[in-house]
Amino acid sequence: MHAETSATPAPSAAETDRLAQLRRLVVLDTAPEPVFDSIARLASQVCGAPIALLSLVDAERQWFKANVGLPGINETPRDIAFCAHAVRADAVLEVRDATRDPRFAANPLVTGAPGIRFYAGAPLVLPGGQRVGALCVIDREARQLDEAQTRMLQSLATIASQALVMRRDLIAKALSVRTDYEQALAESEARYRAIVEDQAELVSLARHDGELVYVNPAYARHFGRTPAEMKGLNLFDFIEPADRDAIKGRVAHVLRTGDGSSGENRMVAVDGTERWVAWTNRLQHDTWQQPLLHSVGRDVSDRKRAEQALRASQAFLARTGRIAGVGGWDLELASGTVTWSDETRRIHEVAPDYVPTLEGTVAFYAPGARTTIEAAFQVGMQRGEPWDLELPLITATGRNIWVRAQGEVEFEQGKPVRLTGAFQDITERKRLEQRVTDNERFVRQITDNLPMRIAYTDRDSRYRFANPAHCQRFGRELDQVLGRTRSELTQGANDAFFAPKAQAVLAGQAQRFEFEELLGGQMRRIDDQLIPDLSETGEVRGFFTIGIDVTERSAAERALRELTAIFDNTTDYVLQTDWRGGLTYMNPALRHALGLTPDEPVTDRNFAEIGTPATHRLFTDVVHRVVKANGVWVGETAVYVAEGREVPVSHMVIAHRDHNGRIDRYSGVMRDISAQAQAKRELQRQTDILRSVTDTIPAMVAVVGADGRYRFVNSAFERQYGAPRDSIIGRTLQELQRPADHVLSRPWVDRVLAGETVHYERNFAGRGNALHLAISYIPLLREDGTVDGFVDIAQDITRHKQEELRLLQLTRQDALTGLLNRAGFEEHLERRLNEGGGAMLALLCIDLDHFKRINDQHGHPVGDQVLQLFAQRLRGLVRPTDAVARLGGDEFAIVLCGLRDSVAAHTVADKVIAAAHAPFDLGSLLLTLGASVGVAFGADPAVGWPNLVERADTLLYRAKAAGRGRQAGE
Repeated sequence: MHAETSATPAPSAAETDRLAQLRRLVVLDTAPEPVFDSIARLASQVCGAPIALLSLVDAERQWFKANVGLPGINETPRDIAFCAHAVRADAVLEVRDATRDPRFAANPLVTGAPGIRFYAGAPLVLPGGQRVGALCVIDREARQLDEAQTRMLQSLATIASQALVMRRDLIAKALSVRTDYEQALAESEARYRAIVEDQAELVSLARHDGELVYVNPAYARHFGRTPAEMKGLNLFDFIEPADRDAIKGRVAHVLRTGDGSSGENRMVAVDGTERWVAWTNRLQHDTWQQPLLHSVGRDVSDRKRAEQALRASQAFLARTGRIAGVGGWDLELASGTVTWSDETRRIHEVAPDYVPTLEGTVAFYAPGARTTIEAAFQVGMQRGEPWDLELPLITATGRNIWVRAQGEVEFEQGKPVRLTGAFQDITERKRLEQRVTDNERFVRQITDNLPMRIAYTDRDSRYRFANPAHCQRFGRELDQVLGRTRSELTQGANDAFFAPKAQAVLAGQAQRFEFEELLGGQMRRIDDQLIPDLSETGEVRGFFTIGIDVTERSAAERALRELTAIFDNTTDYVLQTDWRGGLTYMNPALRHALGLTPDEPVTDRNFAEIGTPATHRLFTDVVHRVVKANGVWVGETAVYVAEGREVPVSHMVIAHRDHNGRIDRYSGVMRDISAQAQAKRELQRQTDILRSVTDTIPAMVAVVGADGRYRFVNSAFERQYGAPRDSIIGRTLQELQRPADHVLSRPWVDRVLAGETVHYERNFAGRGNALHLAISYIPLLREDGTVDGFVDIAQDITRHKQEELRLLQLTRQDALTGLLNRAGFEEHLERRLNEGGGAMLALLCIDLDHFKRINDQHGHPVGDQVLQLFAQRLRGLVRPTDAVARLGGDEFAIVLCGLRDSVAAHTVADKVIAAAHAPFDLGSLLLTLGASVGVAFGADPAVGWPNLVERADTLLYRAKAAGRGRQAGE
């Protein structure tokens, strides 16, 4: 189309500055705020007007920050806005009867809803003099303000202007602070990412039949493949055949019950060698809620080899641990947090997820003992006196036991801050202390569990451990024994004799018997014991086999020397002293730590040279007494090593008695725990720093455990959910989130719990105002590489999204009339054709007749007003589903959809011509002109919408050639 056009005049410098100051207020399109609502409400009350508005005049619109009396209306076009006149006035603009004012008589806000008759508006003036809007009152009846009302309206406008400036300054300060916090957060995330991305644990996801659906790079490297090559393979193919059935059963249990499982089994490495891998397995679900096995593994082959070398002493160590039976506890007085060790939980027989409290701890004691333990607590906090009590206790399962409860109070600056202590089940000692001494129990355990031949067999009767003497009975090497049954090694010899005994011990019944066997051409007589291996729940996991060749006692002596060699080669510090503390033995590890040569004598030394002063005090006050009573003490002390360096150790002291029952020597086993102590202090420091940082940043931060429960939330998270963190922590994601939000976030949660860092955006339209968040999930990894949960960081990007939408709308809208521009017009036609409505589509191409004459005689500003009024008339002629566009200059177009024939289109064309012929009242000017219309009906999708435009344009020229002021159609 080639209609007459004219350029839109550029805004003046003053108008440009005014709009710039308006945008610096950062107030357009923001949510309602009480202070501005109160100002508008007060203006309505003072002036007795039903409508009061706080209006901000933008380039093409006026937008209401506060609205009293016009619900649901947020803005109107600037060209019909009364406030657009008020911002040009120096004082209050008052229109007593808009129907008699030539500026407003034809205004659609007067002739139509809301039916304005009276208007009074005071301009909003910034400190620089820019008028950015107006505080106005409106009535539907003609009237006028008295002098007092006028002054009050002006005063309220001044207050509103000051409030806008104060609001702008506060936002500027808040954004400055937020930038600093965001930089700190970014640096923290970068450091965290560098730490967690370099892990070497084996991670996989597999279906119930063993098909691998995901492996991490470490898993793939372990088997000499890439992750892509591993996907689709079966994990059971990589398991040692002898272990497959057991592992399949374990996997089926996890997938059936959802219970986590940990264990070790043999895997076939890339070079064909057998490797031991420790696995942690748990149930996950994919996007379609199908069960998946999530496995995290670590190669423990070196440890297994070391365990095999030390297995001969494990029975001794296990029983020593059961003798010690000591659990620990800790109470932080400030927070009331009670912490129990695993042994303490076992003694109380509570579930793994049980959360102890001070009141709950006291409640476990028998009623008569509660007063005693509470009194000990009070004396300890008042006088600092430790306590050591033996009291009756009722476990969580209702079992009556006796416990030894020890504790002491830690003070800081004279005030009690923490209670710590030990907890021991002494039920057996209470029952048997009159029948047997601790030394006799210890000696019996040594003699019962250190025979010549030692082996361990699982529930499938396959050997998992065998000492050299046991291997010799089969004439095979260790690797030929492990994983096989006795029947396989002996080709079924004596199965009828041994099979019933194996069945009995697997039923929990210990077996002891003697038998003869031919070894090396000689008949040997063997004293054999089968001892069931019981779990804490009483389940038989396998059994120990202990065989003593009673033909030659020398075999027992060789086995004992091998056991001694184990202690000589352990990395723990081992020593023995006489009853006075004089050293009689020191293993190589302790010699090396003290800087002694392997053959340097130690008999002229005393333990007093090694222990620190604090250690000696502990021995004097506690250890000697406990060892004398129980035969063993376990705790933490400190010793001096080479160059006087102090080393914290985990310390076990064992008393040995002579035939008269008197203690004649002590054994000590110490393990260096320096790294653990330092790590614990560093972890606490980092935890305190992290909490302080996260509570000061504006982003919402939460830590969610692998069980889906919140462990930590910061202040921003509390504000968003409107609840204190105490009521959030411990709840699950599903409990806190709305069902729809939970369903949408679940796939992202599954990905982060699989070890992946994920980022996504979400729109929360249902929480009051629309909220758009940029969300990041970062996995939390344990030291072994398993996922312990994730960090949830959410940033509010609502304003950025709103600005994107506003800018997109501006690209499709004509700046002068608010109608679609050419781009929006073409996009609308394209969409209608794609929706399949082309056959019922009509296009009206419209040219204003003699419009150039108006521009030439009255100027472009008057011409722009005419175009705006004509655009308003066109909007009133069509349905909401139709589209009106200004294509340039005085060219317009109307797209009508859903028409059965062209009759309706011609009817609309007649209305357009009538609307153009109606006079245009511009106050002091009353202008007339006309319009010509070309009407085309029906569009073929195969040809496209340009053909429809070309036909309508041709018909428009035909109408103009026929004399203008008419229509032409097909």
